[in-house]
This record gives sequence, C-alpha cells and structure tokens, in this order.
Amino acid sequence: MKKHIFILMFLALSSYIMAQLPQTERGRWKFDPQITAFNVGGSDNGHGKNNKFKMGLAFNGGSFVYDNLLLNIGIGFQVDKQDSYKNNNLQFSAGMKYYILSRLFLGGEFGYERKWYRDYDASYTRKNNYVFFAADLGYAIFITRNFSIEPALYWKHSFADRLNEYGFKIGFGLYF
Repeated sequence: MKKHIFILMFLALSSYIMAQLPQTERGRWKFDPQITAFNVGGSDNGHGKNNKFKMGLAFNGGSFVYDNLLLNIGIGFQVDKQDSYKNNNLQFSAGMKYYILSRLFLGGEFGYERKWYRDYDASYTRKNNYVFFAADLGYAIFITRNFSIEPALYWKHSFADRLNEYGFKIGFGLYF
C-alpha cells in the first residue's frame, strides 16, 4: 500500500513539474524585481561594528532567446547606513540566466556600479566607480504559471578595485 501511495505521489509531482516547464521557452519575456537585503560578507563590512541597515533593490527584464536561456538588462540601487558611515550605490548591468529543468538557474552578468561613500567623521564624500562581474545560483519556485519566487545566492566582484560581496537575494519573476 505504501508503495502505491509513493508511486501516485511521485506521478502527481512529476506531472506538476512538467506542467510548469513552458515558462522558460523561447520567445517569453520576464520581469524580475529583486531584494538584496541579506549580504553576509564583502570587502566593506569592516567599516562599522554594528550593522544597522543595508538593503538593495534591483529591476531586471529580458527575453528568452532560446529555451531556458534568458538575456536580461537591469538597474538597481543599494542603501547602507551604519554607525560611522553611509554608502549608497547605483548599478546598471546586462547578463544571462540558464534554467536547468526550468527550476534551478545559473546566472552571470557584467555591470557598472557607482558608489557614494560618506564617513560621518569626514567632511567629504568619496565616489567610486566599479566594473563588476556577478554570478548567482538559485531556484525558481512557481506559485502560478506566470509568477515565481526565486531565492538565490550571489557573488559580485570587481577585478580593478575593492568590490567583493556575496549574499542571499530574493527575486519575484513575472513571465509574459
């Protein structure tokens, strides 16, 4: 009896997964707002001992040029306020995501980031420009046929200067 219930559950789950596959087919569009308030490390974490507020928001959009391959562009910003400094940035990026079985995805992007760093003890604001490479690994959880929640781990690195951060982000995919 347990074996039959297991087989029925496996078939139901398999049919549910197969019904979700067409979201990433060629010709579909995706809009993907993302929240990145969960940085766990990076090069700028030593400025303040107490993390008070750090949040980022990004908006990406793109098209599936092949089945499971998304090309996208994006814009984002981040606000970081600590005890001794504040750091704001704006970024522009272009990249791609590849969906494996329409669920698990690997992403990569190149971008430009402008940072404004203000130490509260200083009377000036430093401005830094970065060209970066970012990579992410995540999983798309489809709530409906055209909406998904996409938690992901990410890493962002600039080869020319002091930008290296990694963390956790959550995206909300809208498929058209």
